[in-house]
Amino acid sequence: MKKIAILIAIVMVIPLLCGFGQKPATSKTAATAAYPYLIDNYEDGTYTKDPEWFVFDNVIPTIVKNSKLQEGDVSVIPNIGIYSLNLKGSASNWYVGGMGSMLGIDASGYTSFEIDIYGKGEGSGRLKVELYDDDNNNSEVEVDKNWKPLYDDLWSTDIEVNWKGWKHLSIPFSKFKNVGRGNFKFDPALSAGSGGLVKMQLISVAASETGQVNYYIDNLELGLK
Repeated sequence: MKKIAILIAIVMVIPLLCGFGQKPATSKTAATAAYPYLIDNYEDGTYTKDPEWFVFDNVIPTIVKNSKLQEGDVSVIPNIGIYSLNLKGSASNWYVGGMGSMLGIDASGYTSFEIDIYGKGEGSGRLKVELYDDDNNNSEVEVDKNWKPLYDDLWSTDIEVNWKGWKHLSIPFSKFKNVGRGNFKFDPALSAGSGGLVKMQLISVAASETGQVNYYIDNLELGLK
């Protein structure tokens, strides 16, 4: 019996030593993430938590079921879950509105922004992705009257949604342009008091001056391009 007990103990310990059976890392640091970092896929059926998104101006975000959204790139569709986020709204001088989230994550181990977008064809609108890295080490973003950061970098890229159905986009961070006032380096690390990738915003812009936007987004991630 003693030999049997020892044998059972060995069988139970070996998987732990090899890393099997351990819970996946839940840290916000890139160093512990083995896969692309998921920002949001809306599978919890909400945009108000995990992470919490704030909404501004005329954009109307709505959680929708994807059961009827089955067009587009066939390689993308299997990765689409139950829910996505529909963004709609009417423009005033091209601009519709947007939503944002305070992230505070270490994105230094990643090289791209990943997103799945379902377009409604020509004229669906544009999506501007904004990433803020914390350069004055206070985990905040101070802005002027035009909402431009005073001390931090704001990295921006613009996506024209002119297709119908699902499409995956992988955008290297090198394609983002800085329009902020930080150190002009993309350094979203949680170090020396920095809040890392402290904030993200998604801005909806119409295809015409008084037009509308209408598209769906899903699987927002930081990738390893």
